Amino acid sequence: MTTEPNYVAVAVATPLRRSFHYRMPAGLPGRRGARVRVPFGNRTLLGLITETDATPDIDRSRIKEILEILPEEGDLPEPILKLCLWASDYYQHPIGEVISTAQPNQLRRGESPLDPIESLTLTDRGRSVDIESLRRAPAQRRLFEILQKGSNTRSNLSLLDVSAQTIRVLIDKNWATWQSNNPSEATPFSLGEVSYGDIELTGEQSDLLQQIEARSSNVPLLLHGVTGSGKTEIYLRMIEAALKQGKQALVLVPEIGLTPQTINRFRNRFNTEISVMHSGLTDRERALSWWRANEGMTGIILGTRSAVFTPLKRPGVFIVDEEHDASYKQQDGFRYSARDLAVLRGQFEKAPVLLGSATPSLESLHNGATGKYELLRLTKRPPGVKPETYELLDTRHLEVRDGFTRALKSRIKTALTKGEQVLVFINRRGFAPVMMCNDCGWIAHCRRCDAKLTYHLNTNTLVCHHCGSLSHNIVSCQSCNSQSVVAIGVGTQRVEQTLNNLFPDYPVHRVDRDSTRRKGSLEDTLEEINKGEPAILVGTQLLAKGHHFPNVTLVAILDVDSGFYSADFRAVEKLGQMLLQVGGRAGRADKPGTVLIQTAFATNPLLTQLVNTGYADFAAELLSERAEAELPPYTFQAIIRAEATESSTAREFLSLIEKKAPKRDSVELLGPIPAIMEKRAGRFRQMLIVAAPRRALIHKAIENVISIAENLPEASKVRWSIDVDPIDLF
Repeated sequence: MTTEPNYVAVAVATPLRRSFHYRMPAGLPGRRGARVRVPFGNRTLLGLITETDATPDIDRSRIKEILEILPEEGDLPEPILKLCLWASDYYQHPIGEVISTAQPNQLRRGESPLDPIESLTLTDRGRSVDIESLRRAPAQRRLFEILQKGSNTRSNLSLLDVSAQTIRVLIDKNWATWQSNNPSEATPFSLGEVSYGDIELTGEQSDLLQQIEARSSNVPLLLHGVTGSGKTEIYLRMIEAALKQGKQALVLVPEIGLTPQTINRFRNRFNTEISVMHSGLTDRERALSWWRANEGMTGIILGTRSAVFTPLKRPGVFIVDEEHDASYKQQDGFRYSARDLAVLRGQFEKAPVLLGSATPSLESLHNGATGKYELLRLTKRPPGVKPETYELLDTRHLEVRDGFTRALKSRIKTALTKGEQVLVFINRRGFAPVMMCNDCGWIAHCRRCDAKLTYHLNTNTLVCHHCGSLSHNIVSCQSCNSQSVVAIGVGTQRVEQTLNNLFPDYPVHRVDRDSTRRKGSLEDTLEEINKGEPAILVGTQLLAKGHHFPNVTLVAILDVDSGFYSADFRAVEKLGQMLLQVGGRAGRADKPGTVLIQTAFATNPLLTQLVNTGYADFAAELLSERAEAELPPYTFQAIIRAEATESSTAREFLSLIEKKAPKRDSVELLGPIPAIMEKRAGRFRQMLIVAAPRRALIHKAIENVISIAENLPEASKVRWSIDVDPIDLF
């Protein structure tokens, strides 16, 4: 009697929107989540079993046999596979590519996560050293404190800004050594003594924690806490509660906030295994961290967007810090929201979810108002810490020279002479955003983008901040050959130069992507600032979140008016979030802070409401406007994005979809329209916006669109993608 073969469904990392049936080798059962090698056309690909005991709907004689089943330690755990299947369906993205995103590179290549890795650990001699003897060697002492909490890989020590020289000193003294660990011998995490330092909970924090502890439902929590109110302490207490139950915590932070300062706060509080998932990890280290988390060997996993796919053996809490931050939404390929997937993981894995922000997104506030989230508030700073005050400097009536009004320069001088620090914020890198001919009005544009070239003084180059193209500075006009080409506008480099000229007796520190390229440079600058000496800090949004500057009493915000005339309806929301995030850097200790905003919109009702009554009222007004205009979060959107080397090609492709798509009264198809920046990196981008009052209608419309698009001959001439719940129109 012949035994019926066992068939399985396998997802492979291709743009095809389905799994494929394969036959298991005789006598071998299918294992859901297992990695397998399969024949695919004339290639051999790595895939993953998504379904066992599948029932093929094709001629079974055509079904090929799986070539190899890889070892179990690289399997995708069931909760993550379930998450991927849901995400593939919701974001309308091929399941193979979704699963590929969820896997570390090493597993994606079919390799084992159990390759030995070297870690620095204290020797027996090192453990006997009295740490107080290192008072005059702060770098060595700091490394000792890190190693006392456990061994660390090279990448983690690098992220913590430990120098190779400091490591060499400890090794030469036989206090530390590199040790190759066998991952399979690791033990489950344990929690040592929790160190609170001098932290005392405020009454508001205590009440909130009691409220969280007394909850009977698992509705996601949204924590709206003003800057400096102690949101992080709430995170830490929830993590502690999970760890004490032997459960794990996954903490997501924006890329911008993953600094040694953030990591050290967790390490100083908890004597347990902490894994940091960051871009500096080698493939081997990332795979091992993934495996250790899956085996329950790591208590806390701290990471950026992609860390949402890290498996947990015993999930205890999911935390998303700065939940409003745009970096949680992937903006190409598989366009998922890590924040929303974290919420879903909490539901799937029956663990609490906490979203935190001083400026929550309107979508999250709406979810709080409708009961999808439970809204919690921290409205006060600790006793003795005064909230910052805001003032608007109306540039319609004040002369602005090199980016500064006279009033602002005077206030900066006053703060410095009092021995205090000043933060000057301008969200624009470079020296000047425009190079213009004074004779004919010609402006230097990027040839590959709809964008002006930015002049960078330190390299004397013109740079496109969108595609990265670079050219030498222009000395004559490319239209009329005039020598009267001048730099117009201000960026961080020009602000730095101006402040150095105005205040030569005080150090000026610039913090942007250009000045922090050298490893450790950001930490060096922050260390200088935290000495407390009078100084000026100039920067972009790199400084807007997660940093604590106790001696900064004045924050000056330059040139934010573009948010008021952007074509993107979310621009004002993002502007308000940015202003309060930056303003929150002022007066974080016992000194009152002042925030000065230079603007030509000083009488704008939304701006005055924001600075006078706070974010909650500002957000409520924006939500009212969104409801009236039938915009998200009161309706739902998706965008079909198409790009091609000719604008007409992308537009015609989307026009065909719009014409062929079934028409429903409740579903709107808007477009095709150009993206706000139509040309980028040499390609023209068009959009077809789908809007509907219910998510189900959006998904049905998108399914129809995909069916049409995949059968259009014109599809071969464009790159097209689906963006569900888009966060911008760029």
